[in-house]
Amino acid sequence: MINFIIRKWREFWLPGKNSLDVLLIVTIFILLFTGLCVMYSSSSITAWREFKDSEYFLKKQTIWICVGLVFFFFFSLFPYQKLEKLALIGIVLAIGLLILVFIPGIGKSVSTYYGRNFHRWIAIGPYQLQPSEVAKVAVLVYLASLFQKLKLEITLDYKKLLIPILLLLTVIVLILVEPAFGTTLEILFVILGFIFLFGFPFRNLLIAGIVSLPLIYILIDRVGYRKKRVEVWLDPYRYRFDEGHQLVTSFRAFLDGGWFGNKLASGYAHRYLTYSHTDFVLATFVEDFGFIGFMTFIFLVLLLLFRSFYLIQKVQDPFGFYLGAGILIVLGTQFIINMFVVTGIFPITGISLPFVSYGGSSILIVLISLGILVNITRKENLGL
Repeated sequence: MINFIIRKWREFWLPGKNSLDVLLIVTIFILLFTGLCVMYSSSSITAWREFKDSEYFLKKQTIWICVGLVFFFFFSLFPYQKLEKLALIGIVLAIGLLILVFIPGIGKSVSTYYGRNFHRWIAIGPYQLQPSEVAKVAVLVYLASLFQKLKLEITLDYKKLLIPILLLLTVIVLILVEPAFGTTLEILFVILGFIFLFGFPFRNLLIAGIVSLPLIYILIDRVGYRKKRVEVWLDPYRYRFDEGHQLVTSFRAFLDGGWFGNKLASGYAHRYLTYSHTDFVLATFVEDFGFIGFMTFIFLVLLLLFRSFYLIQKVQDPFGFYLGAGILIVLGTQFIINMFVVTGIFPITGISLPFVSYGGSSILIVLISLGILVNITRKENLGL
């Protein structure tokens, strides 16, 4: 399999009808290398404190990246059109995995300082898989397949939408019960994005958004830890010694970083920031590399998103267009929400920063998604 991938990739690098977009590939690998370096810097102190091995998280993340790269290369060569036939099977399997997290002995729960048990992982030996990450890809493929078929309909038969709506609601409810409110938001943004791309009037989307506000309020107000997160977000310094510690320390990291940053892994946030190598890794990144480093990272992210967007617009296959656009929506949503959380613009949601945050399932799904994206944006599919 590895030899096949290497041989095929050599063919796709050669100029011609099937060649890959070099700028997109290079940007992905620069972000991947940068993310691994930053994750190591932000996790080394915690790793030594907990495991007496400063490279503990680096080693585990490197293994996941290597596995992810195999899938990245595979999906960059695999005919993505075949994924359409697997759309229904994929979302059903995703639902099955989401159910497994609640089964004792298979699912793994983690207690938080909000006093709540989170059921988000499946234990696989020494490693853990997060089914909600897998569900994101399954939802993307399913929605792309669904909307491609709807595009061919002369008149829209809403009765045909009953089963798709039930399947999507099942995924959303299971993720919400874990609970993983941030991932639920990502999927909702993807669904709204697909509806917008399909051509539904923006006015109707706006009305639907306004109508759903009471439901969002109930979801926040009736669940203690979510309500607490909003209170902390509104006044983090009031809770700076407990729940607000993350946000206040993040603010300090941005200030301490200055223009050019400090010595690697030596700042205050590295020692005292909770989740310094996961959800709040951006704070330690800025502390290490300063405002200049932060803006360079933003530039690379925007280059990835806009280059992909430019290529996706040229895709002639409707399924490929919807799938590629969906991948961009997910990545863009993750980048924006994580940055907004770390800078205090948005309440804490638990959404990781692609490429940079520690997490095997997250980096694996990001690389699979990017492999599909690279495949879709081949010159052959752009009609060039």
